[in-house]
Amino acid sequence: MKVTFYTLILIGWLANTTIAQGIKFEKGTWTEIKAKAKAENKYIFVDAYTVWCGPCQWQSKKVFPQKKVGDFFNKHFVSYKVNTEKGEGPAFAKKYKISAYPTLLYFSPQGQIVHKIGGAAPADILLKLTADALNPETQVFTLQRRFEKGEKSNEFLEKYIKTLKTAFEDITEPVTLYLNQLGKDKWATTKGWEFISQYVEKPSAVAFEYVLKNQAKFEQVAKKKENVKNYIEKVLEEDMKKVAFSKDKSEAQLDSLKRRLRKVFVQKRDVEKLLTKADFWFFYLDKDKEKAFRYVCKYYDNYCNGSQDLGGMAARYSLITNDPQKLEKALVWAEKSVKLKKTWYNTSTQARLLYKLKRYQEAKKVAEESIALSKKIGGSPGGAQALLKKINAKL
Repeated sequence: MKVTFYTLILIGWLANTTIAQGIKFEKGTWTEIKAKAKAENKYIFVDAYTVWCGPCQWQSKKVFPQKKVGDFFNKHFVSYKVNTEKGEGPAFAKKYKISAYPTLLYFSPQGQIVHKIGGAAPADILLKLTADALNPETQVFTLQRRFEKGEKSNEFLEKYIKTLKTAFEDITEPVTLYLNQLGKDKWATTKGWEFISQYVEKPSAVAFEYVLKNQAKFEQVAKKKENVKNYIEKVLEEDMKKVAFSKDKSEAQLDSLKRRLRKVFVQKRDVEKLLTKADFWFFYLDKDKEKAFRYVCKYYDNYCNGSQDLGGMAARYSLITNDPQKLEKALVWAEKSVKLKKTWYNTSTQARLLYKLKRYQEAKKVAEESIALSKKIGGSPGGAQALLKKINAKL
């Protein structure tokens, strides 16, 4: 299962609910749903979810109820929800290889799976992606069957790989084939770099090793030199997570990883950033909370410059601690996040931290700003409004 703490950034959406005529989800067994779809000659749409999945709940409360979404889905699909941890759900998840949440599945009227989308999406994007489920030229499992029958041109592979990635399916085999057919002499070209940076995701991939050994060549064809370093760091982060989340993880594994990381970049600061991020991932969920916090601070204070990442970590500490020292540090991250890109979400986090630090006048001002930002994009900011009510009670 794909796990990142960044999923936390969507949880704040849960309070933003609207009541509308949206998707009509049918009740009954999976067998009954398939029979209904066949009788009505409609495709089947399945929302595979878990009760603990924040993005699942956001999509259910914020996207599915919208009229334009309901109009499209109700016309073309028999819609069904599957809790993958209850009833028929576990067997369903195993059969259709669901590894991340939410996963949206699409079946033909005959009950054959034809398409899959991983992750939550706003209404307009969801409608665009779902239209692909009705078109045999863009259905991921229809394309997969064509691939298995021998269709292997690079033009076809580009479309197939893009669709697989949207579905959270493994892209290793077609990506390797595409690059072999392209030829190694064309990897360090604009076309080769754009493909590799988008689709080569594993540290063990031959193409990734080629990038490591030829960074200067790729910097010449990338739009920005920094993009090459950012890509390398992103891929290596998968190794960091693998060590951090292994059941039998040990500091010996971390040391081995760090020995490899020291050889990646020439510049000392670039190397230090990688090593610090490796420590961060390894100790992030450590039972020793003080140790974990020290490593979080070391990375977020010195190397993290992404608004979303800063806001997500600030939100985490705004929810899990009442320690003034930790709250003050989280406030610094929230303020930096807001400075980089102000959103209803990071201002809501900032207001919550100020409230916990008993800086009520400041909290009130920021909470009101968060509410305004949420309304501006069509939200119903119940969470921020509830916080504002608590703030006003203290004034």
